[in-house]
Amino acid sequence: MSLRFGDPSQPTSTAADRGVRAQPNSGPLGQYTGAPPRTALATNAVPPVGQQAVCLVPPTRENRFVTFVAPATAFTIYVGGTEGVNVNNGVALPNGIPYEISLPGNQAIFAVSNAPVYLRLTVQIAAALAGDLERNLR
Repeated sequence: MSLRFGDPSQPTSTAADRGVRAQPNSGPLGQYTGAPPRTALATNAVPPVGQQAVCLVPPTRENRFVTFVAPATAFTIYVGGTEGVNVNNGVALPNGIPYEISLPGNQAIFAVSNAPVYLRLTVQIAAALAGDLERNLR
């Protein structure tokens, strides 16, 4: 028999509490930094073909939603998951229209363009808060 009712030294419970966490070795999102992940906004210079692709989205552990807005020009920006992205194996971003990608953790995105000069690409990175727990994979 547990005497929890009215005793402030004992933890309280409700009918919705399971008594254990939903996943073993899990904690609230942002527990390592003390704050939830923030949305990152950046404008990157994308190099022309023939130069090394630029890393637009670094590999971090959380799942993310990435939104790209390419400039409205006659040239195209191509994105991919490897440093070897080019116009033949990359995904072409639409010019002037936001393009969103859902990105799993520990995956990066690189970009290159078919323009003769550097193009400016706007990038928004937001953590996917589909669940409120993340697992520590150590």
